[in-house]
Amino acid sequence: MTYRKIKGLPFTFDNYPWTLDMHNSEAPLNVGQKSAQMGFTETTLNIVLYTIDILNRDVLYILPSKVPDACEFSAARFDPALEESSHLINLFSSVRNVGHKRSGSTNFYIRGSNSRSGLKSIPVALIVFDELDEMNQENISLAEERVSGQIDPRIWKISTPTIPNFGINQAYLQSTQEHFFFPCPHCQKHIELIWPDSIKIIGEHEHDPRIQESHLICSECKKPLPNEKVYLRSGKWIPQNPESRIRGFYINQLYSFLRKPFDVVQLFFRSQIDQHAEQEFFNSKLGLPHVVEGAQIKDHEITAVLGTRKKSDPFDTGIITLGIDQGKWLHYEVDKWHFDKLTNDCNMNAICEVLDEGKCLEFSELDTIMRKYQVTYCVIDAQPDRRKAFEFAVKYSGHVSLCFYARGQHGRSISVDSNEDQHKITVDRTSWLDTALHRFHTKRIILPQDVSHEYQNHIKSLIRYYKKDEQGNPTGHYVSDGPDHFGHARCYAEIALPFAASFTTGHNIRVFL
Repeated sequence: MTYRKIKGLPFTFDNYPWTLDMHNSEAPLNVGQKSAQMGFTETTLNIVLYTIDILNRDVLYILPSKVPDACEFSAARFDPALEESSHLINLFSSVRNVGHKRSGSTNFYIRGSNSRSGLKSIPVALIVFDELDEMNQENISLAEERVSGQIDPRIWKISTPTIPNFGINQAYLQSTQEHFFFPCPHCQKHIELIWPDSIKIIGEHEHDPRIQESHLICSECKKPLPNEKVYLRSGKWIPQNPESRIRGFYINQLYSFLRKPFDVVQLFFRSQIDQHAEQEFFNSKLGLPHVVEGAQIKDHEITAVLGTRKKSDPFDTGIITLGIDQGKWLHYEVDKWHFDKLTNDCNMNAICEVLDEGKCLEFSELDTIMRKYQVTYCVIDAQPDRRKAFEFAVKYSGHVSLCFYARGQHGRSISVDSNEDQHKITVDRTSWLDTALHRFHTKRIILPQDVSHEYQNHIKSLIRYYKKDEQGNPTGHYVSDGPDHFGHARCYAEIALPFAASFTTGHNIRVFL
């Protein structure tokens, strides 16, 4: 750390003592599950600079997206680190390119996780995944291959968590699961700071001025811990799973030298009445994965909507939709719709009866489903095999749309491509998944008695996660803790309803949106 400076001062471990041993880790894979602002990014940046300067080896640093994440990291983290050190700034011959910095023959690549092409053909000795949970999860294994064939490679994965068994939490559970313990200055027992055992909450609500008196306590002897946390500097990491070859580090914001306990308490009070605050409290303050109540379909909700009909039983014709999600398999859901009344919002005033669900390998097998159920309208995932999906839409022209999920759509609006030959529609992913899955909460869906366990598991895999957008506004989107293809097939069958209803009523589809 000889050459690192932050805001003109030499880098020290005084305010982040838990990061010292992290710097010295020799494990091939290291995982950091953390709350916000705990020094993990500075740690990985130091490791990056050491790898380039001392080891003369190439490095790949991955962030969720190129814009703004990779650009902001380059401008706000990496470039200032060089500018504050004459040694480091002279180390690099070229830093103007946001995605590629050169130090002699050594390369430093900064990439967003969304671009598969940007993660290919870059052999490196060190990879850092920063904010793993926000990344395109499908491209992570592709990026990890960049160290294959290297001697003594290193990978670091750091992130605030989102939901259990996803992203950083999934990686952390496979690691040594180390917690930072220190001797209590009163009883000398080795303890850690955990919520709520290590804090004394003062006050009744987030606007109560007394919450500033909230303070840390020893979880053993219950005595108040000093405000100056110098006792943490004698702490050490203790593994909960010492047999693992993967080192994993967990820390929460109660340890922070820069944040006061009442910051955590204030958000805790807010989390009692606000779902977005609840998600942020667990993820950003406690560094723990969390599922907000109602954000995930539960077993009892699926059991409650099981009907008496089996998939092989006869059915009456009517308004029938088909939703298809592409992947290795073509997962599909066939729905019949029953209306309380036909209004401008047909999705909200309809009960969905799932006639069939399943999967097939070939597009030709979908023809049988279209004929058997006399499908009124079908919506199919446009990716990954857009050509075959397009051919399917052409075969059933006027009855099939290729669906793209995209940002910028308003609520449940459906953007229909002006060129009818494209058979293309664009929708907001979150809004339509909300509609498709909310039926399980309100019991406005009926499943066949013999619905597959795979279907049930896929529906339960989709979890609504609350976060803030670039402007700081609370938003929701879906992440998955397992395969979710039937969940998206359910969504596409839901999207098909306004089209199907327009066929049977003579209304323009836009009337129903």
